[in-house]
Amino acid sequence: MKPATAPDLRRRELAQIHIAVQQLGMTDDDHRSLLWSVCQVKSAADLDWTGRKRYLDHLKKLGFKPRTKAGKPSQPRPRTGTPAPSSRPLAHDAESRKIRALWIMLHQLGAVRNPSEESLAAYVKRIAKVDALQWITGEQAETVIETLKKWSMRYLPDQVKSMAQQLATSIKAAEIQVAQEDLINLRSLVGIAQNRQTFDPMQAAWEALKKTIESGGTS
Repeated sequence: MKPATAPDLRRRELAQIHIAVQQLGMTDDDHRSLLWSVCQVKSAADLDWTGRKRYLDHLKKLGFKPRTKAGKPSQPRPRTGTPAPSSRPLAHDAESRKIRALWIMLHQLGAVRNPSEESLAAYVKRIAKVDALQWITGEQAETVIETLKKWSMRYLPDQVKSMAQQLATSIKAAEIQVAQEDLINLRSLVGIAQNRQTFDPMQAAWEALKKTIESGGTS
């Protein structure tokens, strides 16, 4: 068998990234945001070999299980005398996706050090007293979501204020160009967030500022 060429390896790794995004139930916005946060690129196609490895390693920490040739998630070889670890598929219902998105956001805010699925499961167990998202009830999911929102609000106001100042400085220095209409919308979102001091408008302002800063604005 011929060794894989660099283009072959690149295609294989990009395919793995695509599979990981689907397996983790990430939206396109989640993927782009995480890609920028981890590797400072806007598209997986822009990753070099080192970047692809770093990003795949990060996706594995989030719970991505690469598939073997047999089509099953790869598992560590168990020690002699111990049973093989069970493979539990990720929960993909709306509540679980929302919980996972909030968990990743907390990681991006610097509140959560380990964004892995295992770390999230430990948090869910502490709050909802169940071992995994797959077993959570609607009422328990709402409790977990509300605790994650309250946790986020310890960080979001300062982050929004800091990012708004960063964007204003970058615009003044002509490092970022933002269309006037977009700038008005951003100022409105930030103003509403700062006045209300509640999660939904604060998250909306944070996401809009983050997207503008990461994309370099509009020319």
